[in-house]
Amino acid sequence: MSIALNMEGPSHSSSHSPLHSASLSTDSGLHFLMTESPEHDGTPDQQMGPVIPRVPPEFREMKENTGCYEPKVVSIGPYHHGKKELEKMESLKTKIARQLVKDSSEVAEEMYNKVKDLVSDARECYAEESTRHLNDEKFTRMMFLDGYFILQYFLSNKLEKQKLRNEDVASVTRDLLLLENQLPFRVLISLMRLLVTSMLMFNLTRCDLA
Repeated sequence: MSIALNMEGPSHSSSHSPLHSASLSTDSGLHFLMTESPEHDGTPDQQMGPVIPRVPPEFREMKENTGCYEPKVVSIGPYHHGKKELEKMESLKTKIARQLVKDSSEVAEEMYNKVKDLVSDARECYAEESTRHLNDEKFTRMMFLDGYFILQYFLSNKLEKQKLRNEDVASVTRDLLLLENQLPFRVLISLMRLLVTSMLMFNLTRCDLA
């Protein structure tokens, strides 16, 4: 095996550069680097499946895992969206989001529109069959309500004011950690930036008026 390189002096033409004129002998074992198809070259940006996957069926079917992957009180994202046993928390999501509109309709509108801009990217984070039944408007509404719910859970005491039972609060914490119960980080961080900025501006305004 030999690797032939052009070792002649520099030239004004880039085609004579050693890096550009490198060639492999016909029996070189390195030809796989130049001939392997892109879909098998192991590039880092290759996506092998949804970013937020479903639990593999073989795990879900194990008796000892029964109930480990299903949310108890709140659904996040499309996988468990619309289940009857989770309707109570869906009503709560709508209630606290409605309060946001009453408090600051401009912030609410800006947050909703940001989610709307990210709909196409967000859909690709989930298994395709799980989002087919949701048009863009319904998908945006779900992302907005779920995202705002998560932020309120972690950043404020609005959920505490809803007088949830201790077991419900514990179940919400559990549900937010489930593999199939996640929101795309890009959606969540975009909403958080808008919400935190509005909270800071509100506090600064109150300080100025004091």
